[in-house]
Amino acid sequence: MSDSRYEGAQLSQAQPPLFGGGMPRNVREEIICPFTFTSIKALGMFAAACQKTEADTAFLRLMTAAVEAEPMSYKQEDETSLASIAILKRHPELLFVKGIVTNHVGSKIFASPYRLLLGAGDVWALKQVHEEIIPMIKDGEVRAQDQFKEQFPNCKLPFDPELGEAALYDERNKKLIAQVIVQLKTIADAITDDPCTNGVATRPETTAAVAVLREIFAPKQNEVIRAGLHFPLAIMQEICRVYDDIPGGGKSSFFSREVIGAALGASTAVDGQCYKVGLANLSFEQGPERRDGLFCRRPKGIPQNLAPISDKLGRTMFVDPRDGEACFQSSSLVGYFVWYDKNGVPLRVASPVRGGRPGWFELHGKLMSGKNFVLGEIMRLPREEKTSRCVIC
Repeated sequence: MSDSRYEGAQLSQAQPPLFGGGMPRNVREEIICPFTFTSIKALGMFAAACQKTEADTAFLRLMTAAVEAEPMSYKQEDETSLASIAILKRHPELLFVKGIVTNHVGSKIFASPYRLLLGAGDVWALKQVHEEIIPMIKDGEVRAQDQFKEQFPNCKLPFDPELGEAALYDERNKKLIAQVIVQLKTIADAITDDPCTNGVATRPETTAAVAVLREIFAPKQNEVIRAGLHFPLAIMQEICRVYDDIPGGGKSSFFSREVIGAALGASTAVDGQCYKVGLANLSFEQGPERRDGLFCRRPKGIPQNLAPISDKLGRTMFVDPRDGEACFQSSSLVGYFVWYDKNGVPLRVASPVRGGRPGWFELHGKLMSGKNFVLGEIMRLPREEKTSRCVIC
């Protein structure tokens, strides 16, 4: 898992697991070897202490795993197994507990693990939670509905997918989208007067306009996200709408890398996984590939010397949301990029955007409606409460 970014008073004194990898091997051996001659009672006490340490750190690990959409292991055979689900199966009582966690962008989010999945739009993880975790919790469905209302205060239950993503917005979401729309017009106007030679801005007004967009996406000082979507997909759709009117050549090359790339870098972890597999390849039945994404340390198909890519998106590289292929600025040919396939094989040297319109706007519309449909299936009412024998009160 990635380094933890959880903040919570109840875990402020928690220590890292005893054998979590930070203890030198010779020290571990000195601790373990005497146990060969230790009584069963003493071994039982030691085991209990280890279990308590695991339990004390479980919430910290769960919050990070949920917001980062982390797999159980990046070497796992299964494409869809999530670390958060594995932790919740051991600690279902933590599903609705609230705390503060920092995501990969640097935004602070106050939520429970359940609300983190709602805010991130990870409908595939939510579906698994409702099928496998909530039945272990007394009144789990009722508590889930209560937290849905907290996360989306302007949305009524049952959730109607026909209302679209906008039904989930809070005031922060609405303000963010409005700011993006205004700034996109400023960027488009600047590009009109800028030849963007070799896909690079030549006028300071163009560079400044994109810098303002990055500031809009950046975490705000002292801001803690408490409701709504963490990063609405409508932002990407608006950007793709404007892209369709940008002339080809250097202008569209600049826009795709700098503007779409910046939005990709601000997306949620689960959406980053969707983009990396490619929206045209995404299965709504099983969800994205969890062992890959835009924000993991070793994205698939990215040469080792170029990973990770989160700090390069929107600047020196770009990932095509349609198929997940990546391109990086060529070190030898000005204005050209080296494209890599999913296996890290260089495909060609070309501009960041291939000929024709890539259909990004339509693909994002499909992603939004697909997510809304799954969420509507999850949050439909009335819903029968089926509680397992192992009940967490």
